[in-house]
Amino acid sequence: MSKSKNQLMNRLKFMLGTAFGILFVLIPFNFNGTVDTILFYYLKLFIAKFDGILQLILVMLIILSALLSLIDQLKPDTMIRKQRLMAKLFSTTPFYVINRILGAIIAIMVYFQVGPEFLVSADTGGAMLSLATQLSVIVPMMLLFQTFILEFGAMEFLGEFIGVIVRPLFKTSEICATSILSAWVGPGNAAIMGTRELFEKGYFTMKEMAIIGTQFATGSIGWIVVVSSVLGVVDQLGWIILILALVSIIVAFVSVRIPPISKYPETYIEGKETTQAVEQTGSAWNRAITNASNRAGDVSLKNFTSKIDNMTFYVLWLTPIIVCWGTIALIVALYTPILAFISLPIQWILQLFNVADASQAASAIMSGFADNYLPVILASNIASVETRMIVAIMSIMPIIYLSETATLLTSTKAVPKFLDVVLIFIQRTFIALPFVVILVKMIL
Repeated sequence: MSKSKNQLMNRLKFMLGTAFGILFVLIPFNFNGTVDTILFYYLKLFIAKFDGILQLILVMLIILSALLSLIDQLKPDTMIRKQRLMAKLFSTTPFYVINRILGAIIAIMVYFQVGPEFLVSADTGGAMLSLATQLSVIVPMMLLFQTFILEFGAMEFLGEFIGVIVRPLFKTSEICATSILSAWVGPGNAAIMGTRELFEKGYFTMKEMAIIGTQFATGSIGWIVVVSSVLGVVDQLGWIILILALVSIIVAFVSVRIPPISKYPETYIEGKETTQAVEQTGSAWNRAITNASNRAGDVSLKNFTSKIDNMTFYVLWLTPIIVCWGTIALIVALYTPILAFISLPIQWILQLFNVADASQAASAIMSGFADNYLPVILASNIASVETRMIVAIMSIMPIIYLSETATLLTSTKAVPKFLDVVLIFIQRTFIALPFVVILVKMIL
């Protein structure tokens, strides 16, 4: 194939692949009065039709996850640690093994409706298992299909245009631009791990690694669609993404200039620096098209099959934790004053802006520190569309949550101290909230 024909094919691959991803995953349509994206609408029909069998399968997978992780703890010399994917899924710390076992116990009790009412009721364990069943289908499919948005050149295309603004705004070098954009649009866990790898190769400083990991590693564009769909505000998806983008810029602009991030050293690993030339020949548009086309040209079936890791990771690693923590959070929220007390400062801010159901929304927002799906669970029955939209945005905005990103940030040393993780969560929450509320009120 001639070079010019190859370039044309790559350009078509970029345009058609990206367009399909946007149309299929991001744009909401009206389906007989129901507003949803094409992917989510048909996934929800599938879930509704096979809900009973899907829930049983999920309970069995949660039990399997708990049993295999327990076996790995008791007998470290089994094949679990010798096989890469099994080690990733089932070899973990005693803390998470206990959480998986608790998640399995809760799932069994809820499925068979055995145990105290506060644990197995439709408002606590029942709600959690039902939502976990939906997510066990929706999230893996989203991880698969968002490949069209993330890996067919769109990130390289947009990265060309934001490179010149990242240094004055976020105090990072131009070569961080594509990583910043990919972190914001793609899966947060992958962004943190990828940034760590580039740091180890000498491309990023320690501060740049921390900035990308704590300020831009959201739950992915797909997760934004998941949250919006479950909370019934997917018809406002465009506004939600725009508000997230604007407020994320403001929050990052402030956060990189105050402790703890401002105190992180601007040093490379072992004192070495790997330079990467920033191409400046030709117009920005032509460079963007060329970079995007080259990226699309590299796409193969492996780009999709490689998602099996994260798809199985969500179902077998995270779902038992989410069932455990989610049920506990619902019990705490409904039967104790603890979460309401912790959330009081958030509640006061919401009340100041006349936000409906301020107490419930505040508890939902603060619960996000445990897991980024807990706010969705706690806010799912709020009547006000405005409040649900605020919670949807605020469940994504803080980025930090204990069930995944907080652990990754500390284990990769992107954030050296756990206390810093807590401080960054608090900073991002309180800086973002007033802007989010004001913008949502302006729109609705």
